[in-house]
Amino acid sequence: MLERIAERIARWPWVPLLLVAIITVFAALSCFDGHGRLRLGIDPSTEKLLPADDTDRLNYEHLRQTFGDTDAVLLAVRFDPVWTPENLAAIARLSDALKRLGGVASVFSIATAPNLLATGEEIEVGSFTEQAAADPRSVGALEQALKANPIYRGSLVSDDGRYAAFVISFDGVDETRFLHEHYADRIRQLAAEQTRSAEIRVTGAPVIRSATTTALIDTLSFTIPTIYALIVGLLLFAFRSVRATLAALVCVSTALVWTLASAAALGIPLNVVTVITPPLVITLGLAYNIHLLSDFFAEAAQTPDERRKRTQHVMRELAAPLLLATATTIAGFLALLFNALPAIQQFVWLSVLGVAYLFVLTLFFMPAMLAVLHCGRREHRQLGQRLAERFAPILARFDTRWRGRIILVALIMVPFDLWLATGIPIGTDYVKGFVAGHPARQDYEAINRIFNGANLVSVHIDSHLNDALTQPELLHAIDGLQSWLREQPEVGAAVSYVDHVKLINQSMSEGDAAAYAIPDSAAAIKQLLVFGGGEQIRRFVDPRYREALISVRLNVNDSAEIARFVERTEQRLRELPPALNGQLTGSSVLATRTVEAIGSGQWVSLAAASFVIWALLAFMFMSPRAGLWALLPNLLPVAVYFGLLRLLDIPLNPTNSLIASIVLGIAVDDTVHFLARFNSLARSLGNERKAMEAALAHSLRPTSLNTLALCAGLLMFAGSELRSQVQFGLLASFTLFVAWVSEITLTPALATKLKIVTLWDVLRVDLGQSPQHTIPLLAGLSLRQARVFALISRLERHKAGATVIRQGDQARDMYVIVDGEIEVWIDQASQKKVLARLGRGTVLGEAGYFGQRRTANVLAATPLRVLRFDSQDLERLRRRYPRIAATVFRNLNRVQAERLARATAMLQDGEPRPNLEPNLPTPT
Repeated sequence: MLERIAERIARWPWVPLLLVAIITVFAALSCFDGHGRLRLGIDPSTEKLLPADDTDRLNYEHLRQTFGDTDAVLLAVRFDPVWTPENLAAIARLSDALKRLGGVASVFSIATAPNLLATGEEIEVGSFTEQAAADPRSVGALEQALKANPIYRGSLVSDDGRYAAFVISFDGVDETRFLHEHYADRIRQLAAEQTRSAEIRVTGAPVIRSATTTALIDTLSFTIPTIYALIVGLLLFAFRSVRATLAALVCVSTALVWTLASAAALGIPLNVVTVITPPLVITLGLAYNIHLLSDFFAEAAQTPDERRKRTQHVMRELAAPLLLATATTIAGFLALLFNALPAIQQFVWLSVLGVAYLFVLTLFFMPAMLAVLHCGRREHRQLGQRLAERFAPILARFDTRWRGRIILVALIMVPFDLWLATGIPIGTDYVKGFVAGHPARQDYEAINRIFNGANLVSVHIDSHLNDALTQPELLHAIDGLQSWLREQPEVGAAVSYVDHVKLINQSMSEGDAAAYAIPDSAAAIKQLLVFGGGEQIRRFVDPRYREALISVRLNVNDSAEIARFVERTEQRLRELPPALNGQLTGSSVLATRTVEAIGSGQWVSLAAASFVIWALLAFMFMSPRAGLWALLPNLLPVAVYFGLLRLLDIPLNPTNSLIASIVLGIAVDDTVHFLARFNSLARSLGNERKAMEAALAHSLRPTSLNTLALCAGLLMFAGSELRSQVQFGLLASFTLFVAWVSEITLTPALATKLKIVTLWDVLRVDLGQSPQHTIPLLAGLSLRQARVFALISRLERHKAGATVIRQGDQARDMYVIVDGEIEVWIDQASQKKVLARLGRGTVLGEAGYFGQRRTANVLAATPLRVLRFDSQDLERLRRRYPRIAATVFRNLNRVQAERLARATAMLQDGEPRPNLEPNLPTPT
């Protein structure tokens, strides 16, 4: 079937080009909606990295609906000092301006936080700025009042009195709107206009997400054009053909458009994980095209007929290895599906589609494009060809001389590095994920330092019973939990409605310090909440008094540190009374859950990828043992990668967790190409050293170019503002370089130990139906073994009427008929005397094999296929496949013994014995 497709594409190359053009235009249009806006979304949120039905994610979304957006924006403005009438007035103006900003639900600052003053039985509720405006002389007293307030102390004004904080909550402003309407910049601009401050800091989960989105867009904007420039430069230098470079650019661009269109159609957004797919597709496309162009330019093709033949040849030769390369790459990706994170699963499906598109376009579109552009001239030696030819013998001698030690080092390093990998930390820091000097990182770290915490998380308390949270004993339990939280080193502050109750109670007692306590009755508590709480209390308890939040400000953002805090807190929450159920939540908590999920699924994914790729190799090489040995050169770089993470103390995170499966799926491609080439050359040359040199000379250049293209493409991620992307590029490039070193040392060293035959070699050998049963020389062999013998031999075709053996010639080979019939005759007295007509399974030419001249002529009576072999072929068979050789030698002896017995019987019967070489019985 492939032959027919290749022939038609070579004859009518415009047909696939037109079809691909139509699909590409449709795909490009589908990336935009009816208003011309790009349908491909960008999602930086951490909670959406978790499965939609995840308990933590559902609880987080429930809290947002109940208490409003728990991910507030933190604004810090420097005043030097805060406590002056003029600066307090500026804070009030800024708070009002922020509240008027569209989408802002509330602003919590000293201009909005109530400072409760009790007069008799009445409570005067006014903000600090309002009270300062009414009596400027009270500023000093207000400063002391705030410092004495456990809710506001260190939260709304820094301890040194130089910075004021604003907590800005939103309603109906999602990540996309926050980014597109530039809320972070607008907040910063308002602060500058109203305060004229020299230092303004803005942070919070929405700001970090917005900055992440911008960084992802910038990453794509930088990496994709840079990789395209790499493609142009590398292909021009490698193949010296502008047309071939143009064809590769069109092929890769088409695959990219199809992949992005698929993302838009499937609703897959670009996030910190899936953003890797577009550059990865481009880089893999470059690698695939290097293989194709290397084969295409191996011989010159200047005339239309030569180009047509080259097109067919390339499609035919590339189909099997490209299919296996695609299959192993996809297998590496699919193994990541064991990870439950939606972002990684989306990356898998998008990458699988991209690789599949590359396979189709490289195999069917690229040859047609090369034919239409009249590529094929080879006026200069290809880049690196002379170097590869010079270096291959040196490398072959090295691999041969140190073969045992190379294999031993690999066998030691793989388990040792995997053992090291068991100690790899798991974690990430989404703020320090920005490169040093990034504004989002600088602002977060400044606010975190000034206010001893900028990472807001929440403890959700649920009693499942209305008014339960007005019971004194439950408030005491929550108060005890808060006291415990404040003692934790990661906690800068912890505030709940219990603090408000105690503060209102104290205010009702005209500031008596002893009254800063929880009332003894539920009625009193509810009365304080209803009449003295105000709107601010709704941020901490719901109107039914059955659910509450403890707002916790953490001074850490690293997921490993948060994970330790979460573990201790969850243990403490289990000590709450049975009426209370507590759960820690928040963006950073969900991010920690995400990282933990990655760690739990990493080894399962790697094991699955290794197993699937081993199965593919075992199937392709038709031997489980050969598949296992072929997998070793690809496991080595993965093991080295994990060992490097452990030695450098680099934690496993959502991005670098992809590297192992990606490299494992990609690197095995070169292994398959080399082993297949080596095995073929070893059969034909009969010398493993020469076969290794020839295989290295053939594969070293495309393998090196592929590695150069992949490493250079992935290194483009080093220009990203996100450290996770930079880390991914550097680590993936290093691992692929190790895979290249393994490919040119360990793989050749192993090759001489393997006795493999590739599936596509076997499938190409057509010996007819059941050759082991219909050809006596192959009796006792399996179908695979029969085909292996055929591959060691030479399968020849002869037209009807062609002479196969000529009487009197000197030769050293034998034949076995696969298909067709022969006519055996001798020249007797210048007359042709036909001795026999023989068919499938006949062995002939043994006289020549044993050193005698041919004793008869053999003519192809019909179109003929024969297996031709000599003593050197049988010796190669004995060395590489001793069991097959033993069976063939036994069958050959049996054939000779039967002929000898038949000849003896003929002599005993007195019949003349014809002197002809085949010496077979006259057919009935």
